[in-house]
Amino acid sequence: MGRLEGKIAVVTGASRGIGEGIARLFAQEGAKMLLAARTGERLMSLAAEIEAAGGEAYPLVTDVSVTEDVRRMIETCAERFGGLDVLVNNAGIPSFSRTMDADDLEQEYDRLMDTNLKSVWMGIHYGLPHFRAKGGGSVINIASVHSIASGGHMSAYAASKGGMVGGTHALAVELAPLLIRVNCISPGTIWLNEPEEWLQKRLGPELYQEFKDRFGDWEVRSRQLKQPLPVAGRPVDVAYCAVYLASDESRFCTGGNYVVDGGMTAMLGDPYLVHPGMYELLQGEREVRAWIAEARKRAEASKEEDG
Repeated sequence: MGRLEGKIAVVTGASRGIGEGIARLFAQEGAKMLLAARTGERLMSLAAEIEAAGGEAYPLVTDVSVTEDVRRMIETCAERFGGLDVLVNNAGIPSFSRTMDADDLEQEYDRLMDTNLKSVWMGIHYGLPHFRAKGGGSVINIASVHSIASGGHMSAYAASKGGMVGGTHALAVELAPLLIRVNCISPGTIWLNEPEEWLQKRLGPELYQEFKDRFGDWEVRSRQLKQPLPVAGRPVDVAYCAVYLASDESRFCTGGNYVVDGGMTAMLGDPYLVHPGMYELLQGEREVRAWIAEARKRAEASKEEDG
């Protein structure tokens, strides 16, 4: 029997990345799921794969920044599967690149906060009656290491994730009498594709080969050396943590922030202290990025000529 056998879950942002990884592992562990995301085609494809493998998944196109969509998502799950045991608040805008003097700062700030933060509270709000009917449940909020340490142009994103972590602590206390556990996962750098796939998709085979001839395995090494553990983080690494928090194995865990980052936030700020060879890697990073920017221009120009 799977670790989530009999559990009914909602996973937001399920069409790609961490959300997709969580949905796939939840299905393997026996959970019935409503999968929510804004991108319908990818969502339908994932649900079909899970169903074909013997799981149960219902796709619902949802924009979590719209409160009515969140209400509909929760109610649809309860109607289709008979309740709610686990709510995974994963959907989010992954970055915030506006500077403080940007003309559209307020609009982008509101959009980010509605998606990353307000949706969490509204999901729990509408899920509360169903958790109560089940005698408890588990809420898993996907935050970020940016809630701990961040950088320039990321202030609103860091604030949204910091708010999620702080809110998780308070909600865990508020909802504990109802046996509703509320926890956070803060992922570090998580890669969705192999470096070769990422580069070939953007540059095409000829320019990709030119990159390989010039820079070798730079892209692979840059992913492995982002953190003390010299491995590239994957969605499944976050998903395993989510399975634990969704299962009864974590019955005594609430209010926690589980950092899944390969040690990134544990190290000092000087990356030269982490790995031999990191100095050379960073020295070449500017040259690599400049080459990729120029190569993408050449690739786009080539497409225009062919068209």
